[in-house]
Amino acid sequence: MESTIIWILVILIFLLALVKIFMDWKRKKSKGFIIAEGIILFLIIIALIIVDVRYIKKGEVKEKSEEMTEGKQPTKVESDRTTRLLSQLQDYIGELSRTDKPQVQLFLKEGLEHKIKEEHSEALELFRQALDLNLSDGERLAFFILMGNSEALLKKYESAINYYYQAERLGKDTGNDTALAVVYSNLTIASQLTEDLDGALTNYFNLLRLFKKTKNQPGEKSVLANLGFIYQKKGNLDSAEIYHKKSLEVASAETDYLTEAAQMNTLALSYKSKGKLDSALIMHQQALSLFKKAGDIKDEASVLGNMGLIYQETGNLEEAINYHRLAFQVDSTIGDTMNQAVDLINIGSVLEQQGNLTQAKEFYQRALVFLEKVGAKKEIEFVKENIKRVEKKSRE
Repeated sequence: MESTIIWILVILIFLLALVKIFMDWKRKKSKGFIIAEGIILFLIIIALIIVDVRYIKKGEVKEKSEEMTEGKQPTKVESDRTTRLLSQLQDYIGELSRTDKPQVQLFLKEGLEHKIKEEHSEALELFRQALDLNLSDGERLAFFILMGNSEALLKKYESAINYYYQAERLGKDTGNDTALAVVYSNLTIASQLTEDLDGALTNYFNLLRLFKKTKNQPGEKSVLANLGFIYQKKGNLDSAEIYHKKSLEVASAETDYLTEAAQMNTLALSYKSKGKLDSALIMHQQALSLFKKAGDIKDEASVLGNMGLIYQETGNLEEAINYHRLAFQVDSTIGDTMNQAVDLINIGSVLEQQGNLTQAKEFYQRALVFLEKVGAKKEIEFVKENIKRVEKKSRE
């Protein structure tokens, strides 16, 4: 906007300058005066152009680059992950719900009110003060969990973990399996927030033993799935495969389509890495069906693309193109620019493999347009190299 105004001013000044110089010439002003006048106006125009190029346009480019820079995306993703994990923290009241101690009731009530308002520092202080009262082990245990959650929501994860461990000790002393389940669940979350994957595994195994002891099948199924995902994150695909399979074998009245679909997809990728392509396709097909049931369109497109890659690897190029086209249609529906580009690159790759070089180049060029929209520099260079390679093949 500012750039447009500057250029309008430049044009107006230029036109007015011409009119003024013409009028001065008609009035027979001295040549020296007219030349000096022209130079001054010319310098004003140059100054405005410099302002436009060096400051206004530079600011516009910076703003766009900040929107598209690769460093910005992980920050948002990390923020979303943190929010998701914190939302899974479980509160525990236990004996506090049955206490007849007025002061304890007051601290609990006011602390929970602050918690509802997301005033976590104030809630933490009230829970901390309550520890000075004459409390039973069960009441103290509940306050430790509430304090741990307050610290976690304040992103003071190490302090949160310390409170959870104090609650764990009291839970074991009192034989309170319900409280221990909450403690271990919260510890797995805190461990993941601090990127302590081994700590997360330890507490998932503690939770698994507890659920087996109490015959909590839905809980056991969920924990086995989470163990699979943690091992997957650690890069241990063999262990991930084992726990995903165990999870799928546990019967449960409730079906979590998204979790099961993610597990099937992980198993498919594991089979693919081992060269078991037929098994990988079967797992992907099952994952696709579950993602559709769950209404997860984004992951549906991802699975379609993975299936296209497997068909390409087996040499079934027609099926490969069909699945990549389906993936592109789904990604287009949700407006996923980056994955649309990936789908077009995959289609171009299959066409290049078939020897359809002209069409392959067209798809690479279409992918380039999408990549330039999101400023994906590495991918842009990759596609440009693909285009050069196809052009070279066409000339040979």
